[in-house]
Amino acid sequence: MIKTSVKKLGDNEHQVHVQIAQEEYDRVYGEHSGKLAGSAKLPGFRKGKMPADMLKKQFGPKLHEDTVSELLQTHYVAAIESSGLTPALQPELDIPAVQSNAGFEFSMKVVTWPEVKLKPLSKLKFETTEVEVTDEDIQTVIDRLMESQVKYEIEDGRVAEKGDQVTIDFTGFIDGEAFEGGRGEETPLVLGAGQFIPGFEDQLIGKKAGDDCRVDVTFPADYQAAHLAGKQALFETQVKAVARSVKASDQDDLARMLGFDDGEALVEDARTRLTEQSVSAALQNTREAAFNALLAANEVSLPERLIEEDIKATTERVVQNMKQQGMEATGEMLKDEVFRKEVRERSEKGLKLSVLMQSIREQAKLDIEDSEIDAELEKMAAQYPAEQKEQFISWIKSQKEQAASVRERLLEGKCVEYIVSQAKTKQISKTLGQWQEEQNNA
Repeated sequence: MIKTSVKKLGDNEHQVHVQIAQEEYDRVYGEHSGKLAGSAKLPGFRKGKMPADMLKKQFGPKLHEDTVSELLQTHYVAAIESSGLTPALQPELDIPAVQSNAGFEFSMKVVTWPEVKLKPLSKLKFETTEVEVTDEDIQTVIDRLMESQVKYEIEDGRVAEKGDQVTIDFTGFIDGEAFEGGRGEETPLVLGAGQFIPGFEDQLIGKKAGDDCRVDVTFPADYQAAHLAGKQALFETQVKAVARSVKASDQDDLARMLGFDDGEALVEDARTRLTEQSVSAALQNTREAAFNALLAANEVSLPERLIEEDIKATTERVVQNMKQQGMEATGEMLKDEVFRKEVRERSEKGLKLSVLMQSIREQAKLDIEDSEIDAELEKMAAQYPAEQKEQFISWIKSQKEQAASVRERLLEGKCVEYIVSQAKTKQISKTLGQWQEEQNNA
């Protein structure tokens, strides 16, 4: 039915030439002609009675297009399988405008994943990390909570001070006209917290409930809403309430503010959470060390088109993440050489690791059982109330991308464990506080 021939164009790049027998083309063409003949209408001919030569003359290009479309849909996958190649990207189709009399022909440019001969993992040397939670780490968390956890108590007649919370109604005007998004009612605002435009909060210090005041500000030049950036604005503001900040007097008081029975329960919760964080931190450090050693020991040559496609995908993810955070990815930023270099390096590293990890999976025959996925989903669902756990697990399983992501993450973890078990490693220990400081300075 089909014949394929493969020509190597370069490392991991091939051209697959496909020939489909003329009889197959004629058969499909005839089927489409028959369908069209039964419905086509032309002046001077009754419906379904148009001569074949007239039909071909009038609708030939469309019949050919429909025939080619069906032939590609029918034989595309078989042609790739016949070539013996495994595409890393969607193959590029090339259909000659002029066809030979030997049948229908087309070609595909196929980019494949690079093949690597994995260097012995026993030759790798790197450090594994153990992260410990100390009493000092726990106390740092408690101290931070003592400073940040605040409740506010309204006081009649109180004059607003820095650190107080005021509740306000406001309407913003530019050049005498109220502008969209410049209105708020019963809006809580902590003075000095920098929640509003620079200068806004300062002008409310000294006010009390019932005061009406005029707040004059200038929007920053880099304000995220471009139509407001750099504009002078007037906000007509009414202070509805002033509340003083109240912090916990001791650890037990702090615990009650956060919903715990006492300070001991709060400390135990902090220890549990920090222990989970320390395990994650240790895995992260060990993972990076293992990956860096793996990359240093193995050379992987990537097809340029594979890199370019991944750069596009990576850039799109960066842009999407920025949008979700309320930021705009400008054309200037996307063209910036430093940005482009960083994205390219990230793509190349990720692709090389994908190739190497796949080799490790095959070498060690690593896979993930359904029971392991179920256990992981149970762990992920632990953060939800009991009545929502099954709903969360069912939702993850119903989402192909989400389910695949869980499987890939577990597989990666197994690969790292396998690398560590085979390599020459040295364990180092650090406190969680030391690890966090390293991350902040990175």
